[in-house]
Amino acid sequence: MIDSISAMPREIAEWLSSQTEVFSDVTFLTEFPAFPKATPLKQTIAAIGLDHVRISDFFTENSQGELVPDEYCRLAKVRIRVSVYVPYSAGGTACHEAFTKIVDCLNFKSDFNISESGCESIEADRDTDAFVLKSWIDIEAQFCPAESCDVQYAAFMPKTLFCRSHMDDADIHVTPQEKQYWGNQFEVGYYSGTDQSSRTIQLGYQPKLVLVFPSVYPPLYNPSNNSSTIHCLCGMAGRLLSSSGIELTSNGFRLTQTSETGVGNTITKLNWGNADYVYIAMK
Repeated sequence: MIDSISAMPREIAEWLSSQTEVFSDVTFLTEFPAFPKATPLKQTIAAIGLDHVRISDFFTENSQGELVPDEYCRLAKVRIRVSVYVPYSAGGTACHEAFTKIVDCLNFKSDFNISESGCESIEADRDTDAFVLKSWIDIEAQFCPAESCDVQYAAFMPKTLFCRSHMDDADIHVTPQEKQYWGNQFEVGYYSGTDQSSRTIQLGYQPKLVLVFPSVYPPLYNPSNNSSTIHCLCGMAGRLLSSSGIELTSNGFRLTQTSETGVGNTITKLNWGNADYVYIAMK
């Protein structure tokens, strides 16, 4: 197990070096053995080293569903040290850009289970005329020497959740079409009744929900105190259910009204000539 951990900086440096489509302008070395660097530095260099290791018991579930320590396997948290050197001419920002690409590449394309990463301040190295960023990457690895001498890099969460390129993709979870409604989800409008038995309000889209209310009259109106008949001046229409006198269309909503008494001894009047109406449409 110790041999496998000790070899991790070399394996990481070799693997990153093979990702030429991502790191065409970065050279990867190991901190030990140390390699001489050009003076003044002309190309970005990332030196990979081993900072420290913490080893703990690895737990598995037994036949009763209880978590018990595995006799042969161990869980190691390995902190890899990454020193990024960039020429003065590239500026200090190039240090952070290179480190971000390294973490993204390891997260997205490798089997390493990266649990955390971070960096310190940028310093100037006069020996190489370069800016230097000291940074680190924590990797969790499962070691089972009894089964294999190889390291098992078991990921506990999908790596795409940690990848910056994934998080920076603003359209991966919400489409541009959906985003256009974020600040404009509702439309409020009004119309005046015309006493027509059927009328269509054009919105230019199929709404998900429409609510209609009278602007002056109460939603339920009794024109005569001596009558038990109620005039209903409000309505609601959804894609699955609608109240009386209103329904959605592919381009807005349709209103109907009659003089006949309906359910609950009511007459639906959503286009009454004496009233103005306000509608709220959800896009």
